[in-house]
Amino acid sequence: MTISTTTLVDDTFKTIVNSSGVGNESEQMLVNAFDLLGASSEPKISIANVHYEIEGTGNVTIFFENNNDKKITISGRGNYGLKPGENKIKDPIGNILLNSDENVTDYSVIIESQKESGFTN
Repeated sequence: MTISTTTLVDDTFKTIVNSSGVGNESEQMLVNAFDLLGASSEPKISIANVHYEIEGTGNVTIFFENNNDKKITISGRGNYGLKPGENKIKDPIGNILLNSDENVTDYSVIIESQKESGFTN
């Protein structure tokens, strides 16, 4: 099964996407940087804030395509990006993807990505 993704906001500064799905999913697209409002041939975005609710005992990993080192792994309920020491996660270029392991039964993720460069106004 693939995830259900809805774009809530896509303006000149940021995009906010709501996604939900089930466990055992691999490389599901959360944010396609090239499809965002004003994207050029090299759009660069960051992960600024994530609100999540993960059911089951598993993890969901949010990461940049072609760079698994730029990622966050989440479980349970909470948020990422609002607390001290939780900085924006940036990548030179790329879309934002999601993996969910087999111990996840259901999840809901709201992700805010900010447009860093490569966008026209």
